[in-house]
Amino acid sequence: MTGAADQRTSDVYEATLQPRRGGRLARSARFLAAFAAELAWGLLPQPSLSDVVVTRRAGGAEVVRVPAGDPNVPGEMLALVQRHLAELTPAAFLAEWGADGGV
Repeated sequence: MTGAADQRTSDVYEATLQPRRGGRLARSARFLAAFAAELAWGLLPQPSLSDVVVTRRAGGAEVVRVPAGDPNVPGEMLALVQRHLAELTPAAFLAEWGADGGV
């Protein structure tokens, strides 16, 4: 039988890209702000339109939610989180990403 130390983090958690929380008005405002920032050639900060959400595979409870960053390349943050899921222990992952709760 394998113990918690032998458990792979990617077997415990999964990361997905999801729309940011908020109603239609908030999502529209973020989209318009991202469009305005794009028109300003990067002089304005772009709001994130998506979140990277890490959930438990067993039960689907959310453990980490972080903005995906630049709306033009939201996959970069997702790739970073997935790389950490592959490389870190479950406890180290939770400590790195500031998640509450145990493994």
